[in-house]
Parts: sequence; C-alpha cells; structure tokens
Amino acid sequence: MTAEAFKENILPLNRKLLGFANRFMQDLDDSKDIVQDIYIKLWNMRDDLDKYNSVEALAMRMTRNLCLDKIKLKKTIPLNGIIREEASDDNLIKEKEKAMNLAALRAKSAIERLDEPQKTIMQLRDIEGYDYDEIAQILNMNVNTIRVSLSRARKKVREYLLNKYYNHGSEKNKSSVREIL
Repeated sequence: MTAEAFKENILPLNRKLLGFANRFMQDLDDSKDIVQDIYIKLWNMRDDLDKYNSVEALAMRMTRNLCLDKIKLKKTIPLNGIIREEASDDNLIKEKEKAMNLAALRAKSAIERLDEPQKTIMQLRDIEGYDYDEIAQILNMNVNTIRVSLSRARKKVREYLLNKYYNHGSEKNKSSVREIL
C-alpha cells in the first residue's frame, strides 16, 4: 500500500478508532496514544493490508486488543462520573440535560459491569452502530454467537437498571441480577 492509499483508506478511521478506544480507556490522552500506536502498526504492515477483507475491522480489533492490554496493566478502569452542565438561562433545559446525563451514566455503568465479550459487543452494536458481520470480523466470532451475547447483555443491562434505579421487579429478580453482575 502506498503512502497515498494509506492516507485515503486508513487515516479517515481516526474518529472511529479514537471513539472506540475512549470507550475502553475513559481518558482522551490514553486513547490518542493507542490510536497512534495502531497507525504505526498499520503503517508497518501496509504491504500486507491487501490480504485483509476489511482493514477497518482489523484496525478495530487491534484497537480493542491494545486497550484491553493497557487496562490489564493498569488493573483499574476509570469511570467518568462527571455530569456536564452547560451555561443556559432555562432551568428546564438544564434539568433535562442533567436527567439525560444521569441516565447515560447509569447505562454506561451497567454496561461496564458486563463481562467480556458482552461488553464489547454491546458497545460496538448499540453505541458505535456496527452491524453483526462487522462485529464478527472485529471480534473473530460467529454472527449467531454475537446475536445471542448481545441479547443476553441487553437483558442484563435492562434488569440491572430496572432493579437498581427504578425499583421494578420482585426481590427474587433483584437477587438474581446481583448474582449475574
């Protein structure tokens, strides 16, 4: 692959890779470092990139693996619990924004509780918007396995949110969710 082809085909992935890495790392500087490392790796293997069906899927898989490696080294996953509040004269808009930010943080917290690969599958499908075939390539998994894992992940997140924050369900359901998560 020539430098020009690399610029046209690989560099436009920057935004996707950075967003994907940031979902894992929760730190923009770490995410930028990871994406830079991925670009270096891709550049070093540019002559072999034509062998892959989807270079984007390869880059996403490399990003995921590097993020997981970095997280294992840190032994902790930072959570961003900051609720952003923009200056506005209208209190109603502020309250709605706070409620949406809180709901998003709760959903994010529920997703963070999932085990791998359910967490990654849910992030790729529901947050990043990838289709099942792309996720299968990124994670090197069967499409049916992805569908089942996503369904189970969504169910766990839904039950967790309902039981923890909205107090729905019986005590039996609450205890089973605590055991699962």
